[in-house]
Amino acid sequence: MSSRPSFLQFLPVSLFGGVMGLCGLTFAWRIAHEVWQVPVIISEILGIIAVAAFIALTITYGVKCTRYMPLIKTEFNHPTSICFFATFIISLLLLPGILLNYSPQLALGMWALGAILMFAFAWFVLKKWLDHQQDPGSAAPAWVLPVVGTLDVPIIGNRFSFPGSREICLLFFGIGLLFAVILLVVIISRLIFQPPLPEPVQPTLLILTGPFALAFNSYIGLSGTLDITAAIFLYFNLFLLLLLASKIILIPKSCPFRVSWWSVSFPLAATTIATLNYTRHTMAIGHQLVAGSLLAVTSFVIVYLLFLTITRIVKGTFVPAS
Repeated sequence: MSSRPSFLQFLPVSLFGGVMGLCGLTFAWRIAHEVWQVPVIISEILGIIAVAAFIALTITYGVKCTRYMPLIKTEFNHPTSICFFATFIISLLLLPGILLNYSPQLALGMWALGAILMFAFAWFVLKKWLDHQQDPGSAAPAWVLPVVGTLDVPIIGNRFSFPGSREICLLFFGIGLLFAVILLVVIISRLIFQPPLPEPVQPTLLILTGPFALAFNSYIGLSGTLDITAAIFLYFNLFLLLLLASKIILIPKSCPFRVSWWSVSFPLAATTIATLNYTRHTMAIGHQLVAGSLLAVTSFVIVYLLFLTITRIVKGTFVPAS
């Protein structure tokens, strides 16, 4: 009888996507506090959970690196799983938004480290794709993470005012936006002309809604205006969410809980943040209803995923079936 892998052996780097989702939910509730005066304690608690989750995961994954380096190398060399290493870097870019109110120096240092790593990782992955022919059938939503993750740099970078900070944010915004369009075409072409994604990977489809939500939030932060370009980003993103959510909603009935379910958390949170930001400018009743509904759905999904994850870790069932 084969031995069951330990949680440490199984622990995938993609679990940092949960930190991304918690950070996004924290920011969403902060904006909700500004728009609707909901209690600020909600976002504070979520921020603490996000920081604690990042610390716990970083320590645990660090232990895995020391004990199971061959498994790390296997993950890094896989054409799809390498993309999820971006979740750790993106967490470094988002957490400063929580820490900024408490330690601006720590927040700036973490953001700078994340920006450097994001640039290097995007360059590395793109060069790897260009140097080696890729199988069209291997194109997956996770492909957007290493490159379009650059759109996360201006999200918090807009709040820093050191010399050159705006130009750095514009650099990453340009890289992320243009590659978002390119990769979206590649991946949607794969979805149309190739066999459907396997059921366990279906939740990652929602990753495709993230880039334009991030583009909206970065754009209004950089331009300071809510113009027709910003509206295009938002409404296209909402259409994508409506299109892809129909494929995701039945996943719990078709496959057991998997780490890939966390892939829906940050895109949902990013879309919620974008809609709340739009609502903050217009205060139209229709926008408020959409924003409120998205906030409720996103909060439920992330809390539900967090509960399932913790429960399975405690029970020792958060590993693949042997």
